Amino acid sequence: MLKMYFDYRDVFRAARLGLSPKKMWVLFWGLVCGFAVYGIFGYASHMVAGRSLADVWVMFGLVPAMPWPGSGAISWVLWMVGLLGALLIYMMSAAVTARLAAEQLKGNEFYEVKEAAAYLKGAWKSILGGPLVIIFFVLLLLLAGMLSGWWGRIPVLGELTIALLSLPIYLVCLFLVFLLVSLAIGLFFSPVISGATRGDAFDNLFEVFSSLTAQPWRLVAYTGLLKILCLVAAGLFAWFTVSGLGIAYQVLSWSMGGKFADIAIAAFNLYTPPLATNYIMFLGMDNPMISGLSSFMTAAPALSWSGQTAAFIMGMSLNAVRLLVLSYLLGVFVTGQTIIYGIIVMKRDQRDIFAREEGSPEETCQTIDDNEKKTEEAEPLKDKKPRKVLKKSKAVSMTKKR
Repeated sequence: MLKMYFDYRDVFRAARLGLSPKKMWVLFWGLVCGFAVYGIFGYASHMVAGRSLADVWVMFGLVPAMPWPGSGAISWVLWMVGLLGALLIYMMSAAVTARLAAEQLKGNEFYEVKEAAAYLKGAWKSILGGPLVIIFFVLLLLLAGMLSGWWGRIPVLGELTIALLSLPIYLVCLFLVFLLVSLAIGLFFSPVISGATRGDAFDNLFEVFSSLTAQPWRLVAYTGLLKILCLVAAGLFAWFTVSGLGIAYQVLSWSMGGKFADIAIAAFNLYTPPLATNYIMFLGMDNPMISGLSSFMTAAPALSWSGQTAAFIMGMSLNAVRLLVLSYLLGVFVTGQTIIYGIIVMKRDQRDIFAREEGSPEETCQTIDDNEKKTEEAEPLKDKKPRKVLKKSKAVSMTKKR
């Protein structure tokens, strides 16, 4: 079990604990599935709006943007379905990561991904239950506001009623803002709460509200500190990654010649999302240090079919590397959120959620070893008891004969 200070110092541990192959593996596949779902519905939304598949690929690549204004209601609905699907996948993967982080903070370094994933079978309802309840109340209050507006159309009576209810309407709207803030926090904290405590939907909802009301400044300050830490840690990891790729590029381009350079340029330019390349080119307009990247990103070397196939494989590999860096960033973020939630619970309830519970695997193994030792010590005594019984029976038989 790690020693916890239950203050801001514990937040810095997220950078080290987030660099875990198990957490990064879970979040990596969560990102792959999330981007796949978002991409499918994103492409469908643009195709419904009348754009061809080739045009969408040229404009957006693997990550399509939101539909343009005037695309139609169906197009926006499909895009929203893809966005919600990606969000749900993130919440599930974040819950598994929080489960791994909580067990690691308890000292259980051998907790497996399979066990954490198996916990999702009965926990997905609690993960989604809290945010869904908040969404239900938000929609209910909005519906009540619409009904009040329709009531206000009644001549004389309606406008006087709305005027008399001005103060209650203000209080309800203030509560609605609180619900929206709770929803924004619950979307990210509900998986962490469920993963750390294995609570149900009501527990998650209660913990979100109580954390927001009991420790608001600590929640905001520590979350801000965590975001800065995520950017710094992910930036360092990205620097090491780019440095490693640069060494590979230099060695292979020297030994393989211009063929490898053409394949690498095509892999980067064709399979990097245009939104990212356009942003880098936009930064290069005001930065002379990276202004030379514009010509590199617009280059399109002529390749044979084998070269195009190699560029596709290499491009997908580069995207996997990007997702690996992003998975580390999310690993630091989810692990830090788990630590922050533990700090809030300790400050609020004086309860350590990372304390080792009775019946933990180490204690169970120790109990089994003690039982085996007791059994081995008791075996010789068991062998002696029948001999004493035999001696007593012989003595009784001899007395009867006499």
